[in-house]
Amino acid sequence: MRPLDAVELAEPEEVEVLEPEEDFEQFLLPVIHEMREDIASLTRERGRAPVRNRGKLWEMDNMLIQIKTQVEASEESALNHLQGAGGAEPRGPRAEKADEKAQEMAKMAEMLVQLVRRIEKSESSFPANGFWLSDGDWLT
Repeated sequence: MRPLDAVELAEPEEVEVLEPEEDFEQFLLPVIHEMREDIASLTRERGRAPVRNRGKLWEMDNMLIQIKTQVEASEESALNHLQGAGGAEPRGPRAEKADEKAQEMAKMAEMLVQLVRRIEKSESSFPANGFWLSDGDWLT
């Protein structure tokens, strides 16, 4: 590093000194208003978060009901197909495959139900004085 020359040193700029009232009105009031808006926004967000979570859980519940209905319809269709082809006949590989698929779908539906229950349980364990922020973080 090279030493600074006296010419390179800049003179300090004069700063206009404001009266306390002007300083308050010009700088502090806008900051205070912005902070109040942020607090109001966070308060509104806190009120909406449980409603939004309930809405998501309701959607998931409806989706699970639809999946369960589809699984039951698939099982019934497979059984009807087997009975229509002659239920007294020995079961073929196709019928066994249909049963396996129906069982797999039933397992998947049950796993989804368990997942929703775990999500509901974990959401109920959050502290009551916290709320979700828009970026997905939990604020207490």
